[in-house]
Amino acid sequence: MKVQVLEFKEEFAEGVEELYNTLGWKFSPKLINIWKGLRNYSKVLIALSDDRVVGKVTLDVAFPPYAEIVNLIVHPEYQGKGIGTKLIEACIKISESKGHNIQFLMTEYDNIPALNLYKKFNFYPAILSKRKQLWLFRFGKGSFVENFLKTHPLFEFKVSRKKVSFHGEKFYEISFADIIGNARLKVYFRGQPGQEGTMPRIAGISVMEEKKAFDLVAYENPFELGIFNYGEGVSLKIEPLSPKGLEVFIEKQILKLSKNQNERMDIGFKKTRDFGILLGYLSFRTIVASFRINEKFVISIGKDCR
Repeated sequence: MKVQVLEFKEEFAEGVEELYNTLGWKFSPKLINIWKGLRNYSKVLIALSDDRVVGKVTLDVAFPPYAEIVNLIVHPEYQGKGIGTKLIEACIKISESKGHNIQFLMTEYDNIPALNLYKKFNFYPAILSKRKQLWLFRFGKGSFVENFLKTHPLFEFKVSRKKVSFHGEKFYEISFADIIGNARLKVYFRGQPGQEGTMPRIAGISVMEEKKAFDLVAYENPFELGIFNYGEGVSLKIEPLSPKGLEVFIEKQILKLSKNQNERMDIGFKKTRDFGILLGYLSFRTIVASFRINEKFVISIGKDCR
């Protein structure tokens, strides 16, 4: 079966409406103009087989380096035929071509076909709860997690079932530990299960590798970056990573810390006239600014605009 994955065009509207109707969803013609208006940072992709729309997904790439994969659906008659795989592949390819190499999505505990699909692409559970919903994260090409796992291919993965304490904050935690040596990487997430609240994002990192051992924390009340160094002396270069129309502030872009030295510095952001992201059409009304540290680690702050 030949399947094409294409960006949505108005000529596919009737096919998308048919797909929605099959799943019991409502399709409004207003969606066509909305999707057109969001093309700079939101892509609607459709899967086409024999001129029939058999699948659809939305890819939001508003805030680098994140990409959210939203509402992956496949026609019931075509499930189990690799349609979802092709749509996810396209999302990953497009997002990484734009520099958004950390993908995330939401699914449910009992959606076994979806969980098996995402597992193929190395999505890891990151935010869990007693509710049915959970967030999965994928760390793609060039990401700091991918780089760590390349160096430490024999690793143990763990995920916290609830929030844990980390330098005065409460985050969800995942960890990757080398089962041969003592290297380990922990990633902390701010967010919540479900789509009500703030956009999930990386808010803390803990690194222990060879003689290096340090923690990074993004505080949000007020906005500050905390660095806690436990290993040998470390030099950190901090760069903003933000969309057009967001002016990011960093108190110090170069920081040198000796062993057991800690630092907290002011960070922040503000919108400019060029900010054109329509938050009301994204999953979250959250503005996110990120920082790349030593050209690999990423940590983020956000502001909810409800």
